[in-house]
Amino acid sequence: AGGAYVPFDPAYPSTRLAFMFQDSQVPVILTLQHLVNNFPNNTQARIICLDNWEIIAPECEHNPTSETTADNIAYVIYTSGSTGTPKGVLGLHRGVINRFYWMWNLYPFEVEEVCCHKTSLSFVDSIWEIFGPLLQGIPIVITDDVVKDTYQLVQTLSKNITRIVLVPSLLRAIVDSTVDLQQLYRLKYWLSSGEVLSLELMQRFQRRMPESVLINLYGSSEVAADVTYFDTRANSSQISVPIGRPIANTQIYILDTALQPVSVGVTGELYIGGAGLARGYLNQPQLSAEKFIPDPFNQPGARLYKTGDLGRYLPNGDIEFIGRLDHQVKIG
Repeated sequence: AGGAYVPFDPAYPSTRLAFMFQDSQVPVILTLQHLVNNFPNNTQARIICLDNWEIIAPECEHNPTSETTADNIAYVIYTSGSTGTPKGVLGLHRGVINRFYWMWNLYPFEVEEVCCHKTSLSFVDSIWEIFGPLLQGIPIVITDDVVKDTYQLVQTLSKNITRIVLVPSLLRAIVDSTVDLQQLYRLKYWLSSGEVLSLELMQRFQRRMPESVLINLYGSSEVAADVTYFDTRANSSQISVPIGRPIANTQIYILDTALQPVSVGVTGELYIGGAGLARGYLNQPQLSAEKFIPDPFNQPGARLYKTGDLGRYLPNGDIEFIGRLDHQVKIG
């Protein structure tokens, strides 16, 4: 129909959910009957329970007409709020589709593939997990709570799953387990994102899963999830696992405090340009202007996202992630 969606995870604390409802002012809530009590009593939104067939059945079966363009908002994903109040990122269709087509072209799906959906809907990686496969006619398996039990997760993945997106801490739990990982012989693509992938973990994965492909991704909600990638089969570094090079239609700049490019090997702040940039933050024009700045290297109207992350170019052109400018540490 052309509307953007805002995912609400019922597992979130009530205070966080209340803030998200107040901030987003969604006019319609799609949910299930047993979750209705999770929503604020004073909400003005129309609540539609998708398991209430008496209401759903009379609705039109035809798809509504959509006049959506690439520059329309596709979703509002709220950040973790590690620096304060959560921020609603206004992601665009352009960024989502660019991310999809890049992956479809570089690592195309094959017949009879099956993907795993295990990420909370409130995280940007869930967009690829759900729509990336389904838009190519590939089924997905929803793992629910088995992620909390490594043995049960591996058993689920052994049921013909061919691709998974996961954070390094979960990857480590799988690699550290005593479970026979040979039963995952069909799981070819492992996409690591959200945390730093250590060299030691990469090497241990390759020893236990020599026929599988581990890809290190870097990005954030503000840039449609992923903007760089590194296929670890090509890693020759003895120090770290690079975040690699930009995906299609994406520019990565490493700049000093004067917004000038730094030399190879010199640490600077990562700035991102291209198709993946969000419109900004919901109801926060000042913060949007601070983080999404004019691109001095491009045509008027082009923008860069100021990540707050530090990195440097390696001699071969790959990018190495150094850390956060403000020394934040992500706890998995």
